[in-house]
Amino acid sequence: MKHFVLLAFLATFLTLPLQAQDCTNLPWEAQLTYDLNHIQSDALHTASGVVSDALLPLTIGVPVAMYAGGFATKDRYLSETGLQTAVTMGVTYGITMVMKHVFDRPRPYQAYPDCIVNYRDDADGSFPSGHSAGSAALATSLCLRYPQWYVIVPSVAYALYTGFARMNLGMHYVSDVLTGYAIGAGVAVLVNALNERLFNAADPILPTATSNGVGVIMLPGHVPVFAMSIPF
Repeated sequence: MKHFVLLAFLATFLTLPLQAQDCTNLPWEAQLTYDLNHIQSDALHTASGVVSDALLPLTIGVPVAMYAGGFATKDRYLSETGLQTAVTMGVTYGITMVMKHVFDRPRPYQAYPDCIVNYRDDADGSFPSGHSAGSAALATSLCLRYPQWYVIVPSVAYALYTGFARMNLGMHYVSDVLTGYAIGAGVAVLVNALNERLFNAADPILPTATSNGVGVIMLPGHVPVFAMSIPF
């Protein structure tokens, strides 16, 4: 009889709903993410999703397009920019992945499942924000190479909106975003400062313009592996 009563008590206890989290008294960082996450606008959440999802294609597409475009236009500077941007993005993501593994911070929607809604579902840690780091790295790299307003304005606007979008989607805290910005911008500035060494080392895979108007890519030993005739 005692065992039956104990089992009945345990069954009743285990089926009781867990106490819901108090969403009116969150830590300040969680509160900020909560406020941005609960902006009542389907259009805004859709825009945030589009901007967030666009980063990976931009991370790959922009450096590749610039690198290849340099050959098509005999513009070595353009190809160098593509190479520099690719290196910047690679180093940035390498650093953020290591830090995510070390800190392993739960994402806001994981820490506060009753309060914050996830509009995306990433399995890695929250700190730092890889999206914020990547967008800052891309924006800073482009701005350093092309310091014109029509490059700076959209690049910076995209990076800033990306940080907002990640909080709007319930994926990050503001400290994740700001740390990501610092990493991305810092790596971009460092790579830019060392870019002459990078370009000298990569000279065999950067375009050169010959006297007959052909853009050529050379491997060590001066063997052409890619050529495109371009009229002057």
